[in-house]
Amino acid sequence: MSFAVSIDKTSAPCDKPNSDNEEPLHWAEGWTGREGAGVIHILNFEPQLATTLPVTFELLKSAHLVIHPSVSGIVLHGSRGLGGGYRPTSDIDLSLIVDPLPESAHADLESFLHQVLATTFRQWQADIEPDLAVIFDTRSCGLRCFYQTAWHERLCEVGGMDCFGLYKTQKGYNGLCTQAGVQVKRMFPCLTIWQRN
Repeated sequence: MSFAVSIDKTSAPCDKPNSDNEEPLHWAEGWTGREGAGVIHILNFEPQLATTLPVTFELLKSAHLVIHPSVSGIVLHGSRGLGGGYRPTSDIDLSLIVDPLPESAHADLESFLHQVLATTFRQWQADIEPDLAVIFDTRSCGLRCFYQTAWHERLCEVGGMDCFGLYKTQKGYNGLCTQAGVQVKRMFPCLTIWQRN
């Protein structure tokens, strides 16, 4: 069951610097933790990924895709997804869905989200850069839009603009993002590549 999260909407979108205990993430930085210490190594992807996007499937298999135990689903977007048109150097856009947020995350939400992102980012081993975002429910909608392939207006009952929580540290984003002008319909087409059973 999802529950609403209160986010301070008075702050400027995505402009918070990393806190003192959070080092900035840099792609291809060496892993400093222990593998297997509560992380999940994704070995089995949704069958549609291999049949629809075999090149992306092979890339993800070789990337050593590891997630934090709070991630409930992984969604592929962008040119290496169903949108197509990637170049050899194109990154791979992945949303790490955390739904529901664990109770313990509410005490220090930004630190928790940083930990979720860092778990995947630091273990990544492919030559292609991952463009990662941690997504979480702020409207008690269950984030069902992320698990759909195509957009339609009835998909989002709350307006489809800034209607979910976003934590990202790449491509001009710097942490917890509020009122960043993110439109749900612009993330389509989507493909769920892994989901917790």
